[in-house]
Amino acid sequence: MLHPQDVAVILLNYNGAHDTIACLRSLYGLEALPGAIIVVDNASADDSVPRIMSAWRQWATPRLVHAQNPGEKKEPAKAVLLQLDENNGYASGNNAGIRLAKLLTSCTAYWILNNDTEPDRYALNTLCTWYNQAKSLALVGSTLVFSYDEETIQCAGGGKLVPYLGLTGHLHQGEKIKDLDTINIDETEKELGYITGASLLLHEEALRRIGLFREDFFLYLEDTDFSIRARKAGIPLLWARDSIVFHKEGGTTGAASANNVHFQRPIWVDYLMLRNRARLVRDHYPLAIPLLCASYLAVAFKRILRKQRNRVPLVFKALWHGLAGKMGKPDWLR
Repeated sequence: MLHPQDVAVILLNYNGAHDTIACLRSLYGLEALPGAIIVVDNASADDSVPRIMSAWRQWATPRLVHAQNPGEKKEPAKAVLLQLDENNGYASGNNAGIRLAKLLTSCTAYWILNNDTEPDRYALNTLCTWYNQAKSLALVGSTLVFSYDEETIQCAGGGKLVPYLGLTGHLHQGEKIKDLDTINIDETEKELGYITGASLLLHEEALRRIGLFREDFFLYLEDTDFSIRARKAGIPLLWARDSIVFHKEGGTTGAASANNVHFQRPIWVDYLMLRNRARLVRDHYPLAIPLLCASYLAVAFKRILRKQRNRVPLVFKALWHGLAGKMGKPDWLR
């Protein structure tokens, strides 16, 4: 049986102290506290580390450790801030947090949680209950709710995957939280192609079977790739319907758009999403590569319609890089 005290929460921070502190406040208000909380600072360029450490002392006695010597103090810890030297992306940061949790805690499961989220007080208990009901390994996701509209669902655990195009879309987005009990859980879980990394519960044994998050993606679709690998290993994707997590959506990266019809993604976000989508198809559905290439013609046409002609070369550059395996952190982000 999995209990909250068996779970280490992994929070990734990058120049987002305000959001991270709000998330910590929510975590210490949970009905049952997790076994440990690991905040990983992804080489923030601001004063995130001292701000987080100062605020965190309201609820615990956090330990600050450095990436160069994370195991300097071997004694167990329940509150740790890991300071990294370089931002190598979402997967790299979360993997570092998981490794540290293995080193400094006795936790057997991990709750990967975006720092721009605020779980309700029953969120972790419900995730554990849902995991235990499965009676086998599983990846479990929460119901994400928009922070700017707490009556509206962002996604039910994760979303659909169009495998031969690498396209994803959140399940039940836009539906009302008051109607949550009417949504069929079994049917939703059948449609789940991925669990969103904004709130993902997984067991150590799952990592032994499928490995950690792939770091070459840098940012975006790592959770989709992870979920595909889980399914291939026979690990189901589950939705803990009553685990509610409020999500500010894209606060760090600028990728959010649902609350702003005039929003345009930053060019580097556009590139990463397109590149990683191509890599996802190449790795998992290689027979669909011709169809994928044709779909990028439609993507380029959409950029023209959006008066983004300057991004058309980027579309095909991203496609080529994804198919050729030129991954990792883009040069212009170094």
